Amino acid sequence: MHSFNRKLQKISRGIYKVFFVFATVSFAVLLVILLINVFSRNFLNGAVASIEEGSRFIFTWIMFLGIAIGVYRKKHLGVEFLVEKYPPKLKRAFSIISEILTILLFLVLTIYGFKYSASTMRMYSPIMSIPYGLVYLCIPLCGAFSLFYSIAGIINDLYGDEEKGEGSK
Repeated sequence: MHSFNRKLQKISRGIYKVFFVFATVSFAVLLVILLINVFSRNFLNGAVASIEEGSRFIFTWIMFLGIAIGVYRKKHLGVEFLVEKYPPKLKRAFSIISEILTILLFLVLTIYGFKYSASTMRMYSPIMSIPYGLVYLCIPLCGAFSLFYSIAGIINDLYGDEEKGEGSK
């Protein structure tokens, strides 16, 4: 199980790095296009409509990528302040219960996110003519990868090699 856990954690880290780079590049692009829009609004007396619409779409993707990144880093919402007051064995049990509840949440987000994304695929944004389904695809993708990270987290908590620093993050 340890070799499976190591491979799973390696895959998790690889996906995390891709998400992190994509989120970072998206944030940089968002910053640049918003600066262009501010410049055009203040100095050219008019905003570029497609920039406003595009920035909303990019921000939505960044937000959902951030959720998946937070789940990987175990920085998502939790009940840490309660868990910290218990002995280590209870902490581990509460951590697993928390992960199971998180898995259920992301399972619902993934299933209904795919349904919502599919149902809006034929609806197009008014300015850029991008299918809303592509914009909303970030919801089920975030849910699916957060689900994966949560399952990998439980496996790592249960089977990680604490001595080598591969246990809980």
